[in-house]
Amino acid sequence: MLKRYLPAVAAVILVLVLISWPMRWMVAGQVVDAETGEPIENAVATILWMEPGPGPPGLAGTVTTEEAEDVSDVRGRFKLPIYASLLAVQEYRMVVYKKGYVCWSSVRIFPKEYIWTGNERIFPTMKKRTDFTPRDGMIIRLEPLREQNSRELHAVFTANIGAPMRTPIFTAAIKGEWELAAEWARKNREK
Repeated sequence: MLKRYLPAVAAVILVLVLISWPMRWMVAGQVVDAETGEPIENAVATILWMEPGPGPPGLAGTVTTEEAEDVSDVRGRFKLPIYASLLAVQEYRMVVYKKGYVCWSSVRIFPKEYIWTGNERIFPTMKKRTDFTPRDGMIIRLEPLREQNSRELHAVFTANIGAPMRTPIFTAAIKGEWELAAEWARKNREK
């Protein structure tokens, strides 16, 4: 009698495994200048995929599934991997950086008009980005970094937003931002 139900049980187990197993595929996006709409070449797009770690829910933290990066071509095009599953929760953090532009993050939005007083905490005051999901055909609009934008605050923003990213091209691209943020922090400690 057990032999009779074995194929059905195997099929149910296979379906459960398949719907809980994360699927991965590549999607294409484009980086453009937010003002002109022109493609931006050599912008670094990086993504960090995470899933719940082992342990009790709420206390387990996350573990990295994959980190990937790409550099936009002459048409501003890039490709990154996307994960999805029906049961597993996949978290991500995506950052796009090009020197001379405001660093774009899937987590926080760098304020266009911000006057730094030196007293407030930086990141709780910055709006969370809630309108983005990585998908095929995504367009990332980079705002030019203006004279009125605080270079130091932008460097701190970029260094903090990019901190979990360990991809080599992205790390090299934001090296100047890391150095400026560190110098700014050192000067503020000395005050």
